[in-house]
Amino acid sequence: MSRIITGITAHVDAGKTTLSEALLLASGAIRKAGRVDDGNAFLDTEKIEKRRGITIYAKEAILSDKVTLIDTPGHVDFTSEMERTLSVLDAAVLVISAPDGIQAHTRTLWQLLEAAGVPVLIFANKMDMTGSDKDSLIKELKAGLSENICDFTAMNTEEIASSDDELTEKYLSGEDITDEDIKRVIRERKLFPLLFGSALKFQGTLEVLEVLEKYFTPAPEDESFGAIVYRISRDRRGNRLTHMKITGGVLHARDELGGEKANEVRLFSGEKYESVREVHAGEVCTVTGLKESYPGCTYGCAAIRHRASIEAPLIYTVTSCDVNDTSKLLAMMREISDEMPELKVSLSEKGDVTLSLMGEIQTEVITETVKDRYGVSLSFSDGRIAYRETIKSPVTGMGHYEPLKHYAEVHLLLSPLPRGTGLIFKSELSVDVLDTNWQRLILTHLAEKQHRGVLTGSPITDIMIEVTAGRAHLKHTEGGDFRQATYRAIRHALMRAENILLEPYFSYSASIPEESVGRFMSDAERMKASCTVIECRSGIVTLAGRGPVSTMLNYSVTLRSYTRGEGIISLTPDGYEECLSADQVIKETGYDAEADKDNPASSVFCSHGAGYTVPWQEAEAYMHIRP
Repeated sequence: MSRIITGITAHVDAGKTTLSEALLLASGAIRKAGRVDDGNAFLDTEKIEKRRGITIYAKEAILSDKVTLIDTPGHVDFTSEMERTLSVLDAAVLVISAPDGIQAHTRTLWQLLEAAGVPVLIFANKMDMTGSDKDSLIKELKAGLSENICDFTAMNTEEIASSDDELTEKYLSGEDITDEDIKRVIRERKLFPLLFGSALKFQGTLEVLEVLEKYFTPAPEDESFGAIVYRISRDRRGNRLTHMKITGGVLHARDELGGEKANEVRLFSGEKYESVREVHAGEVCTVTGLKESYPGCTYGCAAIRHRASIEAPLIYTVTSCDVNDTSKLLAMMREISDEMPELKVSLSEKGDVTLSLMGEIQTEVITETVKDRYGVSLSFSDGRIAYRETIKSPVTGMGHYEPLKHYAEVHLLLSPLPRGTGLIFKSELSVDVLDTNWQRLILTHLAEKQHRGVLTGSPITDIMIEVTAGRAHLKHTEGGDFRQATYRAIRHALMRAENILLEPYFSYSASIPEESVGRFMSDAERMKASCTVIECRSGIVTLAGRGPVSTMLNYSVTLRSYTRGEGIISLTPDGYEECLSADQVIKETGYDAEADKDNPASSVFCSHGAGYTVPWQEAEAYMHIRP
């Protein structure tokens, strides 16, 4: 029987790692629970995690024959690491700090779990602390997360039945609600069990294990072999490790995956691991020997269930006084980004190495990691806003590439999508128009590059890009020809489009003294942020809202100042909206789309045995495919 792959998630400081230690102890996996504060937590295995007392990397541990645990980071700066695990989870335990209730990052986690379709058990931690009230917490969770959250310490059958129409009918007709009924509604995310306790005092932790094993079920297996990669790491010897879940069939040591050999298959539990000959569907394992794997890639018939949606809102330039060669620094950072792909390492037009980051904590972690691994010191510039660009209405783009003995033409339709959708690529052309292999190649070229907008040169997003026409030559077309034609078609469309500049937003949760509420609301209005009062407890008011990163980025310093350290604000990246100061940003950026030689919108045609360039404004009249 497959184990239930369970992720532990929480807002930072809710007691997530403490709960993981308690579950390991309750299951018999360890003899003594470690402490985050003492730097000896079983799953915080990296030096940097021990020093800082926070979880940075997702770690696996086998709890029992029925449950495998993945402990994930709670700090908002490392949300992407948590989010990468969602495609392999059968269940999640969402840890809530009872005295604090729902916090800003709690809402983000809930939305991510919902988007990924992961069943959730909620554990209300720190019930032994002052300010923890069971009844008021239940009301808050039902109002703020879901009405179908149910106290499983009481197991109210009527409340369970009300979560599903079929169960309601059974209950009203006098039939028993069975364990299989409860498993089904939990699996369908119609019911969310709620338990209470104190992980530090080992109260309620055994019940968490019991509910997971009794009412949660593994995801269905694929019919044939499949695997999903969710993490890349390195062991003490520098070996590259690929962490994956087997979704169907069996993986053997020495099997081939994507043209590479899986040299060794390991089952990790904390730092320790066991080398095994084979791993079956439903298990997570770690494989050595793979060089081309990456988080989110799949093997066999596996399909990715959830892709990372949280984007870092800031871009930093990184330098080092120890490395004079930019190419060496770039290679180092790309090796780090192999494990942390959200960094999006790139080389700027000025030749600087840049990273996309969540904030200061992440810069400090990367600095320490690079120092430990390479003995190199890093310096970071102040972060600048990571803008995005999109389009207002549908537009067509055409790209032609025909220097001597080369040929490809591509026509694309770009259509705007709702905020947060990202880029979607599709082709529904008949094979009579363009062979399937060429269509697939165009889609590959669409996905392989971060395409730049024409307002500020920022990446484009929230666009459906559809292949509407294409042509190859029987003798002269090579794969690289379609790359050139595809890139030029996108750029051609963007040059013709009505473009929109987008800026990143934060969602926030703030807890401030009652006498400072007026000042906070005034500041929120000035920062163009929404503001809603959530509750007031013992003179402390909780407010929540959403506003631009550009105005809210450093507000925590201001808040601490005028509340004399009593005010706290938690900021979580929350998508993009139309930039409120677009004209100013575009002017300050000074990007010249026509002068960007790496992203041409022109097309190349052939005449009298030589290629010649046609400007984008005139290219449509030269195209070989007519509308």
